[in-house]
Amino acid sequence: MNVPNKNRLFMSPKTDMNSLTNQLLHGIYLSIWACFKYLSFPFFNYLRYGVLRLFSANIRATYIADGVTIMFPWRVRIGRNSSLNQGCILDGYGGIDIGQGVRIAAYVTINTADHNFSDSSRPIMDQGYVCGPVHIEDDVWIGAHVCINKGVTIGRGSVIGSGSVVTKDIPSYSVAVGNPCRVIRERA
Repeated sequence: MNVPNKNRLFMSPKTDMNSLTNQLLHGIYLSIWACFKYLSFPFFNYLRYGVLRLFSANIRATYIADGVTIMFPWRVRIGRNSSLNQGCILDGYGGIDIGQGVRIAAYVTINTADHNFSDSSRPIMDQGYVCGPVHIEDDVWIGAHVCINKGVTIGRGSVIGSGSVVTKDIPSYSVAVGNPCRVIRERA
């Protein structure tokens, strides 16, 4: 999987995220998504997949459980045979790239944009955003209630323990846990 430049991007509060085009597109997407978001019968996984495919040709995972929220799906790529379980929240604004065969457990949050707060003389809401893509390579298992922050790469074959907060890159074939998440061993 190609990992693009991981440099963080600073955006003004009046840029793309709040543009009229993004707001209209997001309004249409969320209106359609709301019809299928909480329907739990397994058949509805395919309907959710269909709705996402209307807005992003880069989403190939057909297992998208009920309650999943994907913001800015046109900036998200999900490989084949990956799964998103109940209640996951993916903020795709800064870009999310999920490989093939990735298992994402219930209530995982992937965050790619935060408020900039570096200038204490200005209100935070006027300082724009700090964005960074999240890359999750192939064959990764992410436990329930994990929070993955912007600018992070999780290496191929890694396992992230439940409740972890991932703030730094995780090397391939690692087992990592905690807040902040740290590698405790390599996979044998």
